[in-house]
Amino acid sequence: MGARRSALAWHCPDPVASGVQQELICSRSGGDQLMADLTILGSVNLDVVLRVASLPRPGETVSATGSDHYLGGKGANQAVAAARSGVNLEFHACLGDDEDGAWLISELEALSVPSGGIEKLPSMRSGRAYICVDAAGENHIVVDAGANAQLKVVPPKRADAKVVLSQLETPIETTLAYCASLAGSNTTAVLNAAPAILRARDDLFHVMNIIVMNESELAFYAEIESLPEDIEDITRIARTLLSRADQVIIVTCGAAGALAISRNHLHVTPARRTKARDTTGSGDCFCGTLCARLAMGDQLDAAMQYASIAASLSVEKDGAAASMPSREDVELIIFEMESEEVPG
Repeated sequence: MGARRSALAWHCPDPVASGVQQELICSRSGGDQLMADLTILGSVNLDVVLRVASLPRPGETVSATGSDHYLGGKGANQAVAAARSGVNLEFHACLGDDEDGAWLISELEALSVPSGGIEKLPSMRSGRAYICVDAAGENHIVVDAGANAQLKVVPPKRADAKVVLSQLETPIETTLAYCASLAGSNTTAVLNAAPAILRARDDLFHVMNIIVMNESELAFYAEIESLPEDIEDITRIARTLLSRADQVIIVTCGAAGALAISRNHLHVTPARRTKARDTTGSGDCFCGTLCARLAMGDQLDAAMQYASIAASLSVEKDGAAASMPSREDVELIIFEMESEEVPG
């Protein structure tokens, strides 16, 4: 794959990463008018949410204390998070030509996600996810892909977007063809490597500039049985998955924050403390917001901090797409945090 040039650095203030001019995120040269700064390829689901006191164990039946349905799917969640951040966005997805599909498109449009790149297939049902959420906000999820499994996107003749984001709820072949076509361009390819599929490590990782995963997914891709124990362990394991010197793996660690790891450098973004009500979609919020901020010109450390705050706000509300915070919500928290740091 051809190298992609970058005009942005990590810009990390800590002594480990200070002064690093890693080539990660691109800015186009010249005066071309861009159709979209961020392109997202991804899934759209109807999320059926069941609230339970505790998550069922194998063979156990539990009663729901309530239920609801929401717009969901990793692609949709990330697109909503990005749109709420104010980025110029293009979204490619596939739905069935059914009642669920019509409702999902109306929800996306209401949340400022453009629907021009969404295909509706008459012979397919729209995707669904069945989500159990316990009293602590933790969840179990079962996904029925439906039309998401048929997503096909023609790779662009010219890479217009500054950033392309994809995940693994749609065909790997589609993502591979699209992102491989970006070789030699100034577009940054970002993969949210979830849900964890081992084939993605072998077929997709090498064409990506940035790969985002959580601790469980990191252990899965590294084919180890136990979760990493600490930052040093996470860093060591993540580096075994890197395929290029200009590649970065971001590992999200929930309340412990997020780590950006390259072959020679590490940056840690702490998490904002909050009380979680529903963690569904928090990783999608992080990814969508991260890519939006990168496409809008942020350097990696600033984009990670912004995305981490956005994700912390998302877990305070019910639902996935419905919980994505606005740009104003995030910037208010940033203002409050900066005000607390100023000696009074």
